[in-house]
Amino acid sequence: MVFARHSGRSVNGEGRTPYSKRMKASPRYILPAAAAAALSLFPAAALEGAAPADANMKLVQVQGTPQHEVKPYTFTDKESPHFIPTPAVAAPKNVILMIGDGMGHENLWAAWMLNGRKLNIFNLPYTGYSCTTSASHAVTDSAAGGTALACGRKTTNQYLGMAPDGTPMQNLAEFFRAQGKATGLVVTKDITDATPAAFYAHVADRTRRKLIAQDLVKAGFTVLYGGGKLTVSPEQQQAMAAAGTVAELTHPSNPPAASVRGMDYLSGYVGKALAELEKDPDGLFLMVEGSQIDHAAHSADVRETLLETLDFDRAVGVVLDWMKTHPDTLLVVTADHQTGGMLIKDGKPGESRVEAMLPTHSHNGFAVPVFAAGPGAARFSGVQDNTDICKKLRGE
Repeated sequence: MVFARHSGRSVNGEGRTPYSKRMKASPRYILPAAAAAALSLFPAAALEGAAPADANMKLVQVQGTPQHEVKPYTFTDKESPHFIPTPAVAAPKNVILMIGDGMGHENLWAAWMLNGRKLNIFNLPYTGYSCTTSASHAVTDSAAGGTALACGRKTTNQYLGMAPDGTPMQNLAEFFRAQGKATGLVVTKDITDATPAAFYAHVADRTRRKLIAQDLVKAGFTVLYGGGKLTVSPEQQQAMAAAGTVAELTHPSNPPAASVRGMDYLSGYVGKALAELEKDPDGLFLMVEGSQIDHAAHSADVRETLLETLDFDRAVGVVLDWMKTHPDTLLVVTADHQTGGMLIKDGKPGESRVEAMLPTHSHNGFAVPVFAAGPGAARFSGVQDNTDICKKLRGE
């Protein structure tokens, strides 16, 4: 999948129309048919509530980012040293949902160019699109977006784990815990922020952090890794430890950005979580969030947005490595929404260089990509609603 760009010949000193004028003159980017079909589900209302493009938005050239290895995983060639078998089972023993907060397909293609034309995410054999509208808005927030993925039903923006009428809804962590599976969360933000909270909290206001923390203590997770050691009180952390939860809250609230915290924070904690969760003979459910893709895009920081996307892809690689010895695992990678509307203007894939911009500081209503591997992965192909992802993970 690539973007096609018009030539834009003109009489300025470089022989091309200035970028801002070319953007006004005609559409600059042509999406492939599958993406266009998905995005056509959102007409003019798709950008409702999004901030207008910043007249001073900057085109940013990004290069020299740390690259990471991507092994040639295959699910079809048994001769490959990186072959991951897919057993024919009624239901997978292990279920892993990885969410790139604010991650659109544009982020992935820009990251692909920076990482030498390879990503772990692109090794997953089945792909689709997820429609992200909430019950109240064409443009979802992370609370409603996370709730749709966690609970299988759309809700009002700001709501966590509750239907629009305020009725609490069962989330995936509760569903799989009832089956005896170990459960865990690994995030790069405060553990009480909207997306992780959608997997344990039942509140009508995502800003009610004290109430959310109370629900976290009662949830009964096996492992928790992320920020929030001041948001979750010492007494609450002690209560979780007494109940058997292995929790490591590394920072007072959100951990720093990828360029500061390093590129092994998320992947390292995903490895630790899997090592702990795999001890349960009944299997596991793990939700992993690349949380700060969204944070960087809200700040219109192109470089940091792409560093966070690459950090998330490293974590996907850890899971794929683990699946080689745990093939009875369903892995789904997606996003809750897209943030920033990244535009790729130019770049040199062979030189790991990309020129891009983030024209808004807000979410938008476009569909987001879905990737899947493992038993039942084919069901995640095509265009689907975000609520369908939860239902399919439950085996419905």
